[in-house]
Amino acid sequence: MRLTLLAAILAALTMTACGKPNQALPEQEKKNFERITGKPAPADESAPASSTDTSTGASTSSSVDAAKGEIDATVDAAKDKIDATVDTAKDKIADTVEATEEKAGTAKDAVNDKAEAGVDTIKDTASDAKKGALDAIK
Repeated sequence: MRLTLLAAILAALTMTACGKPNQALPEQEKKNFERITGKPAPADESAPASSTDTSTGASTSSSVDAAKGEIDATVDAAKDKIDATVDTAKDKIADTVEATEEKAGTAKDAVNDKAEAGVDTIKDTASDAKKGALDAIK
């Protein structure tokens, strides 16, 4: 009796030290794998298939499909916002370019007017100098 009790205690201590009672069963691992990855676990030929595994897999795949649908909707909404932002930016850039071209045209006209006035002044001065030189020669 003492040896049996001693053997039972040693077996319990050994199992506790090795972590045997805490190890998950293969059925639990399959459910966790399907829940995490959304993919059905590879079928183990030695394990019998149960009806709860397929219902869990079906509900998991439907929740994964629903999540994918939500993600797709979010992505589509983000793309629409990006497109709208790009269009707004293009419009602002086009307006800025047009305003800059108008200002450049106005500045060009002002420079041309001043240049013509300067050329006319030089021509008048040269003409006056020529007349003065001709008068001096006469």
